Amino acid sequence: MSTRVTQLRILLAAIELFNAEGTAAVSASRIAERCGISKGNLQYHFPNKRDVIFAIFQLAIGEMNAGWYRDHLEPTLEHMAAMFVRQLQLIVSYRFFYRELPDLLRQDPLLRRRYSENRERRLKVIEQFMHALCARGLMRLPQESRRLRSIVEVTWILSENWVNYTALQDREMSAATILEGYAAILEVLRPYLCADPLRITEESSCTIERLVPVPVASAACTIAVPMLQRSAAEPALGHSA
Repeated sequence: MSTRVTQLRILLAAIELFNAEGTAAVSASRIAERCGISKGNLQYHFPNKRDVIFAIFQLAIGEMNAGWYRDHLEPTLEHMAAMFVRQLQLIVSYRFFYRELPDLLRQDPLLRRRYSENRERRLKVIEQFMHALCARGLMRLPQESRRLRSIVEVTWILSENWVNYTALQDREMSAATILEGYAAILEVLRPYLCADPLRITEESSCTIERLVPVPVASAACTIAVPMLQRSAAEPALGHSA
């Protein structure tokens, strides 16, 4: 079995265990047992648990890189709703990471830096998408660039935390709960959207219900496979970058 295949098996097993029990409760031995390999074999690929977590975040970035940077080529309100669904589906797939985000970033300076870099890149792309909506006559942008950035950041905060918010209410991530979250985002954007509010709401509902026929947590998740390891230039986990 190739190194890459073994690494992916380890990461998928870790995601399953971390999502179910949290990172603190899952040892390297548990992950190795789930994969059917020895602990020594696991540590050959990932010397410690933080290496595993870092590589899992690389998987999430790989999913984003696979298609999330062409959104401005499809500047429609329907696509904006699809973007929200797509982000929540990814967060559900890696929900342990977003559930434990502050602690995980505090524990690993390199992970914190990588997360911050990816976040900044995503915010800029969302701004680009809103400029594309404006060019299509679907949105009016505020004159001050800082106000646009604030709008984008609020929508980001809502999107990134909606899964945790619904989980605290013991509610599954379904079309209904996604619609509630998207309605909150539309409230933020409503002063700037040019289309009729009722039509936007109706079209959003149709799009989300089409994309989420079953609860998100019950749907099969396809995880892209990007580079799984740090480059040689990157320091070991636990060391300042």
